[in-house]
Amino acid sequence: MRKKIGNWLLLAGLITLVACGKETANPDFEDVSDYMVLEPGKTLIYQLDSIVKTPFNDTAFTTISYQAKDVVDAEITDNLGRPSWRVFRYLRPLNSTDENAWTPNMTYMITPMRKAVEVIENNLRFQKLVFPIDLNTVWRGNSHINTTPGGPLDYLDAWEYSYSSIGESFSPFDTPFENTITVLQADEALGVQNEKPEDPDLDAYRTYSVEVYAKELGLIYKELRYWTYSARTLDNLGNPAQPFPYGRTEGGGIRLRLISHN
Repeated sequence: MRKKIGNWLLLAGLITLVACGKETANPDFEDVSDYMVLEPGKTLIYQLDSIVKTPFNDTAFTTISYQAKDVVDAEITDNLGRPSWRVFRYLRPLNSTDENAWTPNMTYMITPMRKAVEVIENNLRFQKLVFPIDLNTVWRGNSHINTTPGGPLDYLDAWEYSYSSIGESFSPFDTPFENTITVLQADEALGVQNEKPEDPDLDAYRTYSVEVYAKELGLIYKELRYWTYSARTLDNLGNPAQPFPYGRTEGGGIRLRLISHN
């Protein structure tokens, strides 16, 4: 098995970024902060699909969906003295239209710069966008996170972020957003077919993460899938041993799609 997946589910909306990778001083490149609009009251509403283990089933996942509302609160200072923005996230049932149904879920912080945008969520710092925005730019976006093997965050280890699409149209639902950038963060698999273990008698793993940003708006799409599969084994008598009878899968994921914004 390549790595062990922890039980900690990475919550939707990780937008972390710090300068890393290939940087140049070419003034013709866009500022990464152009893809993160921050002002008091700025609001983005998403559909958040949380992928979690099905109770009493060692291999199946189920999806629980919500509406998520991210509201930019105020400009603050981070622990390095840099101007940053505090963002509140609220959740409510997926089909609700009741404004009183929003429930506080989390708070995260965004530090936008010309050459990088950094987001800190749950005390984790990610490097999501870096300068220059170019298909040849590659960086270690999770380099500030403790990914000790066997730890709860080891599935984040050694991710190499890259821009896989620049200036293209992207549709989280039916409405396209023009001038977007796509950041491929991870795409690894072993023993996987159609996003499932290929052979129930062999270990397998899958890690996939991608985010899409629209210029002068922000994050419009995020997808994260991570799981490991431990195959069933036999005891000394040749009988199926735990996990039984279909192996055991650990992990989870999320999908975040923009519905509306102000």
